[in-house]
Amino acid sequence: MSNLKSDLDEYLLLQSDQKKPSFNVKLPQLKVPFFSSSDPEANSFLKDSDSCFPKLSRLQRIVGFVACLGMGALCMTLSTFYIPFLILKARKFALLYTLGSLFFILSFCFLSGFGSFLKQMFSKPRLLTSLSYSSCLILTLYCALVAKSTAFTVLFAVAQIIALLFMVLGTVPGGATGLKFFGQLFKNTVSASTSVLPV
Repeated sequence: MSNLKSDLDEYLLLQSDQKKPSFNVKLPQLKVPFFSSSDPEANSFLKDSDSCFPKLSRLQRIVGFVACLGMGALCMTLSTFYIPFLILKARKFALLYTLGSLFFILSFCFLSGFGSFLKQMFSKPRLLTSLSYSSCLILTLYCALVAKSTAFTVLFAVAQIIALLFMVLGTVPGGATGLKFFGQLFKNTVSASTSVLPV
């Protein structure tokens, strides 16, 4: 048995001494136009520091992102419980929804960096949607907390939802064209799978 072990050790030593052939394969990089970004600040998460808060480490930024994302999801979930009572509790719904939205924005500020996120959000192509969304968000909070007007709170909350949809359309790669492409792809996939199922 010890002879077998020594033979195996000798064989493994000979195998490790021999040079193994190296395979060097270069794969071509695909550049899809609506998935690539020409903005160098778009991937600022890969950098170690942010220009606004340079003392935040990458781990602290991830923890801030997860915490704000969780708070945003909690506020949005709690706001959905007020949908059946929207006529009676419209201000509570709008307040929770707006706070959830603020937490979501803050979470992405942590992830990509505050300075680069604000530069990207208020860049020239996104300025109109960002200003309309920000103003609807502030007006919703004002009408819910200060003016205590249910009608205006509901009006600005609906405007906030519409502005958020336009803002998401602007941040999705390819914008409306990208969403149309993915929608068509989803539609073709669903129609192909339903034709196979017996009805």
